Amino acid sequence: MSNEGQLPAQEPLEVTAEHHKKAEDVMKSYDDSRPTVTLPGSNGTVSGTAINDWLDGDGKPRYGEADRT
Repeated sequence: MSNEGQLPAQEPLEVTAEHHKKAEDVMKSYDDSRPTVTLPGSNGTVSGTAINDWLDGDGKPRYGEADRT
């Protein structure tokens, strides 16, 4: 059997506590039990539903560019 076109085998990477912490933080984004809010004028459509954590107290996005025109 030929190994032509295959990459050479590498040593497995060491998984650290920092890697586990990052993975834990990523998994929080998949938590479907977080409350959601419906944005005004959206009629409850999917594009009008946002994760409550993403909005500040005034209903404005916490992340990204809030004032795009």
